Amino acid sequence: MPRKKKITNREEWLNAAALAMKPWLLDTEAGKEYEDPYISVGFPKGSRGRNVSNAIGQCWDKSSSHDKQRAHIFIIPTMTKPVDILAVLLHELVHASVGNECGHRGPFKSCAVELGLTGKMTATVPGPDLTSRLETLADKLGDYPHAGLKVPKRGSVGSRLLKVACPGCGCIIRMTQKWIDEIGCPTCGCGTDMELSQ
Repeated sequence: MPRKKKITNREEWLNAAALAMKPWLLDTEAGKEYEDPYISVGFPKGSRGRNVSNAIGQCWDKSSSHDKQRAHIFIIPTMTKPVDILAVLLHELVHASVGNECGHRGPFKSCAVELGLTGKMTATVPGPDLTSRLETLADKLGDYPHAGLKVPKRGSVGSRLLKVACPGCGCIIRMTQKWIDEIGCPTCGCGTDMELSQ
Protein backbone atom coordinates (compact mmCIF):
# COMPACT_ATOMS: atom_id res chain seq x y z
CA MET A 1 0.00 0.00 0.00
CA PRO A 2 1.53 3.38 -0.99
CA ARG A 3 2.39 5.70 1.85
CA LYS A 4 0.01 8.63 2.20
CA LYS A 5 1.50 11.97 1.20
CA LYS A 6 2.12 14.25 4.19
CA ILE A 7 0.08 17.45 4.14
CA THR A 8 2.44 20.43 4.24
CA ASN A 9 0.02 23.32 3.73
CA ARG A 10 -2.48 24.52 6.34
CA GLU A 11 -5.25 25.28 3.84
CA GLU A 12 -4.79 21.82 2.31
CA TRP A 13 -5.09 20.35 5.83
CA LEU A 14 -8.26 22.37 6.54
CA ASN A 15 -9.81 21.38 3.20
CA ALA A 16 -8.96 17.70 3.78
CA ALA A 17 -10.61 17.98 7.20
CA ALA A 18 -13.71 19.62 5.70
CA LEU A 19 -13.91 16.89 3.05
CA ALA A 20 -13.73 14.23 5.77
CA MET A 21 -16.49 15.97 7.77
CA LYS A 22 -18.74 16.55 4.74
CA PRO A 23 -20.58 13.20 5.14
CA TRP A 24 -21.29 14.11 8.78
CA LEU A 25 -23.09 17.25 7.60
CA LEU A 26 -24.90 15.53 4.76
CA ASP A 27 -26.26 12.98 7.25
CA THR A 28 -28.04 15.72 9.20
CA GLU A 29 -31.50 16.98 8.31
CA ALA A 30 -30.27 20.61 8.17
CA GLY A 31 -27.17 19.79 6.14
CA LYS A 32 -28.81 18.93 2.84
CA GLU A 33 -27.85 22.22 1.14
CA TYR A 34 -24.14 21.87 1.88
CA GLU A 35 -21.68 23.18 -0.73
CA ASP A 36 -17.91 22.95 -0.23
CA PRO A 37 -16.81 26.34 1.15
CA TYR A 38 -13.58 28.24 0.58
CA ILE A 39 -11.46 27.73 3.71
CA SER A 40 -8.47 29.76 4.79
CA VAL A 41 -6.53 30.99 7.79
CA GLY A 42 -7.07 34.61 8.72
CA PHE A 43 -8.40 36.94 11.36
CA PRO A 44 -12.19 36.86 11.51
CA LYS A 45 -13.74 40.29 11.11
CA GLY A 46 -14.04 41.87 14.53
CA SER A 47 -11.34 39.74 16.13
CA ARG A 48 -8.80 42.58 16.11
CA GLY A 49 -8.91 46.32 16.31
CA ARG A 50 -11.37 48.59 18.03
CA ASN A 51 -14.36 46.23 18.15
CA VAL A 52 -12.48 43.38 19.79
CA SER A 53 -14.30 40.08 19.96
CA ASN A 54 -13.21 36.58 20.79
CA ALA A 55 -14.02 35.22 17.33
CA ILE A 56 -11.81 32.24 16.50
CA GLY A 57 -13.62 31.27 13.34
CA GLN A 58 -16.01 32.91 10.93
CA CYS A 59 -18.22 31.90 8.04
CA TRP A 60 -19.27 34.42 5.42
CA ASP A 61 -22.47 33.26 3.77
CA LYS A 62 -22.39 32.31 0.10
CA SER A 63 -24.62 35.33 -0.60
CA SER A 64 -21.56 37.49 0.27
CA SER A 65 -19.36 35.63 -2.20
CA HIS A 66 -18.90 36.91 -5.74
CA ASP A 67 -19.79 33.49 -7.12
CA LYS A 68 -22.89 33.22 -4.84
CA GLN A 69 -22.15 29.49 -4.68
CA ARG A 70 -19.77 28.89 -1.80
CA ALA A 71 -19.33 30.31 1.68
CA HIS A 72 -15.96 31.62 2.90
CA ILE A 73 -14.56 30.30 6.19
CA PHE A 74 -11.67 31.76 8.19
CA ILE A 75 -9.89 30.11 11.12
CA ILE A 76 -7.85 32.42 13.36
CA PRO A 77 -4.06 31.94 12.94
CA THR A 78 -3.34 31.88 16.68
CA MET A 79 -4.82 28.38 17.01
CA THR A 80 -2.48 25.38 16.73
CA LYS A 81 -4.16 22.37 18.41
CA PRO A 82 -5.67 20.10 15.74
CA VAL A 83 -8.74 18.95 17.70
CA ASP A 84 -9.60 22.53 18.70
CA ILE A 85 -9.20 23.67 15.10
CA LEU A 86 -11.39 20.83 13.85
CA ALA A 87 -14.10 21.75 16.37
CA VAL A 88 -14.05 25.38 15.20
CA LEU A 89 -14.03 24.29 11.57
CA LEU A 90 -17.05 22.03 12.14
CA HIS A 91 -18.94 24.92 13.77
CA GLU A 92 -18.23 27.09 10.72
CA LEU A 93 -19.14 24.24 8.34
CA VAL A 94 -22.55 24.12 10.02
CA HIS A 95 -22.96 27.81 9.17
CA ALA A 96 -21.91 27.09 5.58
CA SER A 97 -24.43 24.27 5.47
CA VAL A 98 -27.51 25.99 6.88
CA GLY A 99 -26.76 29.60 5.91
CA ASN A 100 -26.16 32.57 8.18
CA GLU A 101 -29.73 33.91 8.22
CA CYS A 102 -30.64 31.84 11.29
CA GLY A 103 -27.58 32.91 13.26
CA HIS A 104 -26.98 30.34 15.99
CA ARG A 105 -30.65 29.36 16.37
CA GLY A 106 -33.10 27.10 14.55
CA PRO A 107 -31.43 25.04 11.79
CA PHE A 108 -27.95 25.93 13.05
CA LYS A 109 -28.65 24.69 16.56
CA SER A 110 -30.40 21.53 15.32
CA CYS A 111 -27.50 20.62 13.04
CA ALA A 112 -24.80 21.51 15.60
CA VAL A 113 -26.43 19.48 18.38
CA GLU A 114 -27.03 16.54 16.03
CA LEU A 115 -23.30 16.55 15.19
CA GLY A 116 -22.30 16.61 18.87
CA LEU A 117 -21.46 20.28 19.41
CA THR A 118 -22.54 21.41 22.86
CA GLY A 119 -22.56 24.47 25.10
CA LYS A 120 -23.52 27.99 24.15
CA MET A 121 -24.25 27.95 20.42
CA THR A 122 -22.13 31.07 19.78
CA ALA A 123 -19.11 29.28 21.29
CA THR A 124 -19.70 25.56 20.86
CA VAL A 125 -17.45 22.82 22.18
CA PRO A 126 -17.44 19.18 21.12
CA GLY A 127 -19.16 16.68 23.38
CA PRO A 128 -17.32 13.45 24.37
CA ASP A 129 -18.38 11.40 21.32
CA LEU A 130 -17.56 14.19 18.89
CA THR A 131 -14.22 14.81 20.62
CA SER A 132 -13.34 11.17 20.03
CA ARG A 133 -14.29 11.48 16.32
CA LEU A 134 -12.23 14.65 15.98
CA GLU A 135 -9.21 13.02 17.65
CA THR A 136 -9.44 10.12 15.18
CA LEU A 137 -9.69 12.56 12.27
CA ALA A 138 -6.73 14.60 13.57
CA ASP A 139 -4.62 11.40 13.72
CA LYS A 140 -5.50 10.62 10.11
CA LEU A 141 -4.69 14.15 8.92
CA GLY A 142 -1.36 14.31 10.74
CA ASP A 143 0.23 17.41 12.21
CA TYR A 144 -1.42 20.74 11.48
CA PRO A 145 1.22 22.44 9.28
CA HIS A 146 1.00 25.85 10.87
CA ALA A 147 3.40 27.53 13.27
CA GLY A 148 0.76 29.64 14.97
CA LEU A 149 0.84 33.37 15.31
CA LYS A 150 1.48 35.14 18.57
CA VAL A 151 -0.31 38.45 18.57
CA PRO A 152 1.07 40.92 21.11
CA LYS A 153 -1.46 42.39 23.49
CA ARG A 154 -2.17 45.95 22.65
CA GLY A 155 -1.21 48.17 25.53
CA SER A 156 -2.33 51.71 25.87
CA VAL A 157 0.08 53.85 23.93
CA GLY A 158 -1.24 56.93 25.62
CA SER A 159 -2.08 60.20 24.04
CA ARG A 160 0.36 62.88 23.01
CA LEU A 161 -2.27 65.37 24.06
CA LEU A 162 -1.91 66.74 27.57
CA LYS A 163 -4.82 67.54 29.84
CA VAL A 164 -5.38 71.25 30.47
CA ALA A 165 -8.08 72.15 33.03
CA CYS A 166 -9.79 75.27 34.27
CA PRO A 167 -9.47 75.64 38.08
CA GLY A 168 -12.58 77.83 38.06
CA CYS A 169 -15.28 75.77 36.31
CA GLY A 170 -13.48 72.45 35.71
CA CYS A 171 -13.59 72.63 31.90
CA ILE A 172 -11.03 70.26 30.33
CA ILE A 173 -9.27 70.45 26.97
CA ARG A 174 -6.27 68.63 25.52
CA MET A 175 -3.21 70.23 23.93
CA THR A 176 0.19 69.13 22.70
CA GLN A 177 3.29 70.06 24.70
CA LYS A 178 4.48 72.06 21.69
CA TRP A 179 1.47 74.42 21.86
CA ILE A 180 1.72 74.75 25.63
CA ASP A 181 5.42 75.66 25.29
CA GLU A 182 4.85 78.11 22.41
CA ILE A 183 1.65 79.92 23.42
CA GLY A 184 0.87 78.69 26.92
CA CYS A 185 -2.42 77.45 28.30
CA PRO A 186 -5.50 79.30 27.02
CA THR A 187 -8.05 81.30 28.95
CA CYS A 188 -11.28 79.39 29.65
CA GLY A 189 -14.63 80.66 28.42
CA CYS A 190 -15.46 81.51 32.05
CA GLY A 191 -12.49 83.96 32.10
CA THR A 192 -10.12 81.87 34.27
CA ASP A 193 -6.61 80.98 33.05
CA MET A 194 -6.39 77.24 32.36
CA GLU A 195 -3.54 75.14 33.80
CA LEU A 196 -1.71 71.97 32.85
CA SER A 197 -3.34 69.16 34.83
CA GLN A 198 -2.00 65.77 35.89
